[in-house]
Amino acid sequence: MQFVHEKNIEIDPELEKLLPPLSKEDYQMLEQSLLQNEFMQHSTRIQLWCPPEEEENDNNAHPAKSYIIDGHNRYRICQKHNIDLPSWCFDWLCFDTKEEVKKYIYENQLARRNLSPIQKISITEKYRSIYEKQAKENQSLGGGDKKSKDYQKSVESNLTQAVDKKRNPTTDEKLSKIAGIKTTTYKMGAKVLKSGNEDLKQRVLSGETSISAGYKELMMNRNKNTTPIEKKPITPEQKIIEFDNRMNEIDREISSLRTERESLMRRRTSLFESLDIPCELKYEFVEKDRIGLSRDCIFYAEIEGHKQVFVSASVYGDESPLDSWSFIMSKVPEKYKNDFIMLWKKAHYEEVEEFNRRLDELNKRQKASEEDGKDFYKQCYKTLAKSVHPDGGGNIEAMQCLNQLKVMWGI
Repeated sequence: MQFVHEKNIEIDPELEKLLPPLSKEDYQMLEQSLLQNEFMQHSTRIQLWCPPEEEENDNNAHPAKSYIIDGHNRYRICQKHNIDLPSWCFDWLCFDTKEEVKKYIYENQLARRNLSPIQKISITEKYRSIYEKQAKENQSLGGGDKKSKDYQKSVESNLTQAVDKKRNPTTDEKLSKIAGIKTTTYKMGAKVLKSGNEDLKQRVLSGETSISAGYKELMMNRNKNTTPIEKKPITPEQKIIEFDNRMNEIDREISSLRTERESLMRRRTSLFESLDIPCELKYEFVEKDRIGLSRDCIFYAEIEGHKQVFVSASVYGDESPLDSWSFIMSKVPEKYKNDFIMLWKKAHYEEVEEFNRRLDELNKRQKASEEDGKDFYKQCYKTLAKSVHPDGGGNIEAMQCLNQLKVMWGI
């Protein structure tokens, strides 16, 4: 291949359409990179193809034309901003026909790992005409002279394929195998791409809508255009049963999700504890009464050297704020939500343990106080008994009153 001047490089619209267009963001990133670094040695080269007829006509008066196979966007950006394209930035590929170039582009695109399933389907669909042409050629093998050996072989081959369907896959099966996608998914994607719904196609191609969801939407839109089947009216009783069944399903889903969430929270907490990971959200207790049994727990974060308090509440009654304090969750910033639930549970167990300790201490003090009171009353009884007891010259009625006081004092 002789050197091809940059001015003789052309873009073939038919070949360019075979490549998926870049998004606006990707194009801007590529343009910015080329403006900053120009065309670097490690950059992907621009692939060119020079048709054989051009090579034959190549002379000084009429230099050969080359067509871009891959690198249209890079070439256009360089042309737009007058960025030099050295000779090493081009790669010339040899193909005899444009069909071979197309096939190379298809295979090259499918080899890219970052393609989504719908993009693979979009590229592979361009193979369809090739395989449908092959299928027609296979069918035409049955024509001609019935006495010929070629015809007999073709008949035998067709009969064998009819018996063994696995050896005669459909065009959809062949294309789905090339794309590496399940046949059912491939068929759904192909129907979406062939539909006239441009908005739906773009949503599926961009990944905003999945292939299955896009196919369902396409079928629903088609059904809307058909004559609707007359449905029998649903009675209020049937509607209530339908609502109840759905609510029961939701309850089961909620229960399952709660169980999963609790499991994840336990595992999350264990990681914090085992690895001693510092938590940006913190908590501490504040006394509420003189007895010391009731305390509030404040949850805060230190922001620019100051405490930013988000919640102040009692954590004694509930193991989780989700149980009955859901309105408090709105006061906690989103990034602290999981930390808040984790710390609440930790603070709850700490508060229960502290409450029980203080309660035991209070009961001990009260019991000691009661014992001290009994000792005082016993001493009073003994002193009074000496003066009012009949054996000591006291009054019987006074002794009876003293005994009544003894019962009241519990001694």
